[in-house]
Amino acid sequence: MASFSTAERPGPELYKYLIGTVVPRPIAFVSTRSREGHANLSPFSFFNAITGNPPILAFSVGDRGLEMKDTSRNISEHPEFIVHIVSEHIAEEMNQTCGDFGADISEFAEAGLTPVPGTAVDVPRVAEAMVAFECKLLHHLRLGREGAHTSHIIGEVVHWHLDDRIIDPAARSPILVDVLRPVGRMGAVEYCRTADRFTMERPVIGADDPRSIPARKAALAAENEPLAGK
Repeated sequence: MASFSTAERPGPELYKYLIGTVVPRPIAFVSTRSREGHANLSPFSFFNAITGNPPILAFSVGDRGLEMKDTSRNISEHPEFIVHIVSEHIAEEMNQTCGDFGADISEFAEAGLTPVPGTAVDVPRVAEAMVAFECKLLHHLRLGREGAHTSHIIGEVVHWHLDDRIIDPAARSPILVDVLRPVGRMGAVEYCRTADRFTMERPVIGADDPRSIPARKAALAAENEPLAGK
């Protein structure tokens, strides 16, 4: 087994190991707008939900050289954004937005996607996306070493857009993944589908089981209880 210190390997090599092992990663397809009103649309796979109440999402944007990318800069100037989930039917369009377009070029137009106004934020939304989270910025953290900085962006979801076709309120999981068909990010230029899945039920440990949390707390309390008569 390979075993090494972070300090022993160069950053680009570690990055390749990281994105090849932390897989699959969900993709945040993020729309923003600049102070001048230019729309931007870009995908980021260092992304996840981090709390449920209130719903908060986070994603990271690495700098381009010594400058922030348009997404980071736009959110600094206009602290709102929309995160879309990438389904298979817009995967190619998402990939088209990865190009190094100028800040005044609309990736919506380049990818052939339809911008529609946000409901609670002043940022355009991708009409073709089956899921969109309108967010207000909570924190914009700057991380990393000199020359390799990253913006870690945390936002609260203030408005939701869910395609009716992906919702089944009666189901154990109300989102129909086979209809949503989300795409995941792998290493290099690889992506993955979510069609091949399996289930595992969580173990149920009864309160009377000596291994359970209530039983362990009771046992600990009994151990620490002062002896009678002292």
